[in-house]
Formats: sequence, structure tokens, C-alpha cells
Amino acid sequence: MQSILARLRDHRQPVDILGLHGASTALLLARAVEALQRSLCCILPADDQLEVLARDIAFFSRVPVLTYPSYEIPPYTPLSPDPATVCARLATLYRLRENRSPCIVLTSAEAVLRRILPAAELDRRCELVLAGEETDRDSLIASLVASGYQATEMVRQEGDLALRGGIIDVYPPVLDEELAGPLRLDFFGDLVESIRLFDPLSQRSRQQLNEAVLLPASELLFPPVDERAPLCAAVDAAAEAHHWPTIEAMALRERFATGQRFPGMEFLLPLLFGGRQGLSSLFDYLPPQTGLIIAEPHRVEQRMQLVRERISANHAEAVGRGVPALPPDDLFLTEEEFGQATGARLLARLPQLPDPDREAPLWTVATGDHSLLAQEIDLQRKKRGLLAPLADRIRGWQEERGTIVLACRSARQADHLREMLGHYQLQSTLLDPPFVAENAREPGLVHCYPHPLSRGFDLLDERLHFLSAAELFGDKRLQARRRGRTGRPEGQPVA
Repeated sequence: MQSILARLRDHRQPVDILGLHGASTALLLARAVEALQRSLCCILPADDQLEVLARDIAFFSRVPVLTYPSYEIPPYTPLSPDPATVCARLATLYRLRENRSPCIVLTSAEAVLRRILPAAELDRRCELVLAGEETDRDSLIASLVASGYQATEMVRQEGDLALRGGIIDVYPPVLDEELAGPLRLDFFGDLVESIRLFDPLSQRSRQQLNEAVLLPASELLFPPVDERAPLCAAVDAAAEAHHWPTIEAMALRERFATGQRFPGMEFLLPLLFGGRQGLSSLFDYLPPQTGLIIAEPHRVEQRMQLVRERISANHAEAVGRGVPALPPDDLFLTEEEFGQATGARLLARLPQLPDPDREAPLWTVATGDHSLLAQEIDLQRKKRGLLAPLADRIRGWQEERGTIVLACRSARQADHLREMLGHYQLQSTLLDPPFVAENAREPGLVHCYPHPLSRGFDLLDERLHFLSAAELFGDKRLQARRRGRTGRPEGQPVA
């Protein structure tokens, strides 16, 4: 793998890298960020792969991993995306703007095609609140409402806002997982007396903060009421250009004039920002030197083609039903635009099979997977016990002076498996993630980590063997059944 990293540093032209099995893609990305000392963006075929790969990368590195999923709603339909997804996307965009250290961005084929709000508008709509400083409370509330927060009696999810006297409860997009949750801003007049992170279920305080950044909760950001004349003119112009039915166009104009959000409005986003030329894409938010890696490029291309076909079909259907709809090119990157955005950034593709029509240099990582080992464990479980086939394999690797790493779901599972390995006279040790090769070189030991891997693999040239407890033994909980909770919840009441 070191020769491949050297080639990526050289970056004379994009390369194709074959042979990656299991979670070895995560190891490659983690090592590449460290070797290149710049951010990477990895495009995956599907959204459900993002969190899996992000968790795998965290096993190998502490580098920040940002996910940017798609809305997962069919184009040109009267549906609203999940607020948690909207907020996750906005949090990633903001962190890309603010982050000065290398990171890894994971996105999907569908997500990367959509045009999004301009970066300058996101910057302008962020609110910084400081404890002990004065902030115009009424202006802050108006700003939050204009930024997409929904008034509720009690905050339960991202994008919720609740008002009670001098207290503002707000659930902003999560910028730091350790500080995830709603915030309670306690005002005395316009003085912010305190900012407290609290649990939305128990309503008890978790932590007091000195400051908080409140991001918008929506990409659908209206201008102030006295600045909406150009917005209404844009709706009128689009209605005339695209021959929208008069009644539907008038109703749409009224909604934009009064700042009403509605399901499906995401597909009219260009009207809010002066047309497609006023919008950005994910590529506009990436740091200038960010390198691009496309995983499973054939599947990515297939997915993009399917998305484009669905966009075209749904647009034609919407137009046929007289629904106001903007042209697909106003909402999504064209093939030419995508090629221009990715061309100079592309470092590597990670195909599953070589492409005979592609002239890019071809490199292979010698890895193995553990699918046969998992089958052997399952077949021999009743006859030889759960760990017997694994113990045989570990002894073989130890004879070859290999390094064995066992990724467990939790510290409790790691302790349980270490005890079971001891019954086979296999010694083990427990280490904290992320995996560092220099810390796991003690011969004759199985190095256990309380952090899961989706699938194991062997890095043959380095004699590294990464075992996934989830892959080998399934997701069964090797622990006692939980008892019902008793006693009072932790934390201090904030009401």
C-alpha cells in the first residue's frame, strides 16, 4: 500500500486501485489523508454506505469524517426531506467552510448531483450566541424562524424551536457529536445569562457552554419581507418561461411572498437565489486542494444514470399534471458540469474489476477477505464450538509472525471474547482505537479494540489481519439481558 500512497502523492494522473476487500477501503483513505496531508472526498454509490464507511475509518484514524447524504426523496414530488438529513448536510457544509485541518468527506452519487444554497448565504445565516453577552432576543427568534426552525411546545429533533418567557429552547444542526442535543438559552432581558446543553427526554442539563453556533435548519432561506419583490418577480418570470398554469403560478407567488415553506419546495430552490447561476454544489464547499476518490465507479455511474432518468421522467410527469416545475438542469449538475468539477480533483478510482476501456495506471492492493472463515465458524459451531475455527486461523497467522487485530462492538464484548480466546490458550490485549501499527506489534497476542469494523480483511504484504466480530459471529449481543432502569435520571433539571 505504501507504493500506492507514493503514487497518490505524485498525482501525475488518476489511478485505478484494485483488490480492496472488507474494510480495507477505510484503511486506504485513512492512510491517504495522513500521507497527503490534505482533505479527501470519496463518492460512494449509495447513501447507506456512508455511515458504515465513516465508522470503519474511525477505527484507523482520528481524522474528522464528514458525511453528506442525499435527501432520499424522489425528484419533483410534494415531499419534504427528513429534518435530521437536512441538518446533517448543513452541518457538513459549515464544517467544510470552517475546518482548516484535513478531513474526509463521504457522499453519495445522488447527493453530489444536487445544486445547493450558496456558501455566502450559509455564512450569513449562522448565529453566534455568547453566554454573558447581550443579544437582541426578538431579533434572534425572528432570525431562527427565517432560517427554517419550526415552533413547537417542546424540542425533540433538529430544527425545533420552543419559547417560554425568557427561555429559548433550540435544537440546531450538530457540529460536534460530543455536544449533540438541544440548547437552552436563558435570557434576562437581552442578556444571555447561560447556554446549557440538555437532554430532550428528561429535560435535564448535561453541560454548560460558553458559546453556541446556530446554523440554519433549512436550505430554503427567504429574504426579509421588504426584500421579496425580486423573489416574486423571479416566480413570475419562471411561470411565463415554463408556461405554468395561471392559478398554480399565482398560488406559488403568494407562498413565496409570505415566506411559506411547503413539501416539495426543495425543487424550486433556484428561485430563492437568482436562478441556477446563484447556487453552489458540494464541490464549491470543498477546500481547494481536496482530492477526489470514487469508490466502485461502475456502480456510481449506474446510480447517476438511474437518478438522471428518474429526474427526467418525474419532471415530464409534473409538467404533464400542470405542476410548477423548473428544468432538471436548474436543480442538478449536468454531466459536463460534473466532469468539470471532478476532473482536476480526481486522484483515484476503486473499481471492483479492471476496466479494459480505461487507460489509467492500474495498481493492486493484495488483500484477502474473511467470508470463508465466517462460513466455517457457522458450520462448525455446534461440533467444535464458536471459536475453534478462528483459533486455528489465528495460530496459523502467528506462525507466520502476523499481527492479529480483533474489532469488537464494545469493551464488554471485547472482554468476553478475550476470555473465550483464553480457553484456546490464545493471549490477548485490549487497546484503545484508533489502530496504530506500532502499538499492535507485540508477537503472540490478539490485539482487541472496542470499536466495530463492518468486515474484516488481510493486508497480505504487511501480514496484518483485521478480524470483525460482527462479521464472524453476527450481531448477537454476548451480554446479560438488561434489567429495567431504576432510580432517578442523571443530570440537573434545567426547567
